[in-house]
Amino acid sequence: MALSLSLGGTAACSSTADTTAAPVSTPPLSTTPTATTPVPTSSAPDPTADAKEGALAAYRGMWTVTVKAYGAGSLNGVDDLEAYMADKALAGFKVAVAYYDKNNMVVKGKPLLVPQVQTLDLAGKPSRVTIRDCVDTSNFQPVDRTTGQPSATDGKTRHVMNAVTMFLDGKWLVTDAAYDREQTC
Repeated sequence: MALSLSLGGTAACSSTADTTAAPVSTPPLSTTPTATTPVPTSSAPDPTADAKEGALAAYRGMWTVTVKAYGAGSLNGVDDLEAYMADKALAGFKVAVAYYDKNNMVVKGKPLLVPQVQTLDLAGKPSRVTIRDCVDTSNFQPVDRTTGQPSATDGKTRHVMNAVTMFLDGKWLVTDAAYDREQTC
């Protein structure tokens, strides 16, 4: 809004309708430096912000891989699992994909994610960040791979997911991720 008003004022002042106006006097430019607040050229790293960003990137990456694999109903062509997941999260993901494959199902669409960092433990070895998300699966539904018919679900489309990420081998990985089936959001 301020930008819009500023531009409007400039246009009115630059009008050529009044050519008899007195010239505007501007002060001469000074070559003497004036005291200003120094602008930092680089900022110190913020480990907390970096950890949050890295953990959330791993979590979102896990979901990107999940959408790809669930959409295909298999792990074929999904090469970047270990880039985002490890431990229980990776094992659970593989079990879920095997379930969809065995039952001739795929999952169509994409979930809506709103992950929030809950806790940070940067002093631990390894560092750990927990994430809570309200995953909306109303546009991410399992269907029969052959017929396209929707599969039976519990009818709830918003579930709480709790995830644990850890800084392992120089990167943030989701090590555990599970829906809390007792909670909706």
